[in-house]
Amino acid sequence: MGGRLVYPVLSRRSRGLSLGINLFPEEKTCSFDCPYCEVFPEDIDGGRFSPPELERELGLFLDRDYPRSWAPEPIRDICLSGNGEPSLSPYLEAALGICAAFRKSRPELLGQAKLVLITNSTGFLNPEASRVLGDYIESEGLEVWAKLDGGNAASFERMSRSGLDFGEIVRGISAFAARHTLTLQTMLCAVGGKPPLDADFLDYMDLVASLTALGARIAGIQLYTLARPSPEDSCEELGDRELQGFASALRDRVALPVMAFGARGALDMPGTGR
Repeated sequence: MGGRLVYPVLSRRSRGLSLGINLFPEEKTCSFDCPYCEVFPEDIDGGRFSPPELERELGLFLDRDYPRSWAPEPIRDICLSGNGEPSLSPYLEAALGICAAFRKSRPELLGQAKLVLITNSTGFLNPEASRVLGDYIESEGLEVWAKLDGGNAASFERMSRSGLDFGEIVRGISAFAARHTLTLQTMLCAVGGKPPLDADFLDYMDLVASLTALGARIAGIQLYTLARPSPEDSCEELGDRELQGFASALRDRVALPVMAFGARGALDMPGTGR
């Protein structure tokens, strides 16, 4: 079911069926090397992305493969993610345009579907990628879910293993969010048997508070943990109670909706408007 570029996922964070779009079927292409990454090398076939193939696969999925037997609810979103960082793709704008056009042309299946892009936030440092994302936020209601996996340089490096400057990433998020609304997403898991440190999470809460104080347009924050295996097998999920504890502390610190997602689904949190 699905193809190289289009694949269905029952998503915790989308609360239903998400239609994934893979911009990197040929290889993992990412500016991060996260220890919890769920991309398995054997799942990559070597063929390159092509906009005409995306159009063909979307049409085939909607006409033939839509899994009504096990996903009777409407498609919740069309999500650009896949085997890497979407903002690195030269086809980013073309893919967004194709997805937006299908949403308009197939209202019976996609009329309620949002456009979503999951990013590690490095694209905010690229003026052209930022322009494309901003344009689609304004014209198509694109939701950008932007990764912020740490509140200080040490925790950021532990989770991203990128060598990129943490301060520069934060400035990129701040600059983009000063112009366009985004959702922050933060992975919380044990790495190498070591759970997140309370001191690091205090730094994270202070950072989010400072971003909002500077005028960042943050629609909400997604705190989530592992739900699928990783090739490295070096990370472990947090339990629901621990994740809820982090979420409660963050809700007490910032006046933003905080959504918590355990390994088995969304965790109900009072006061988030859900």
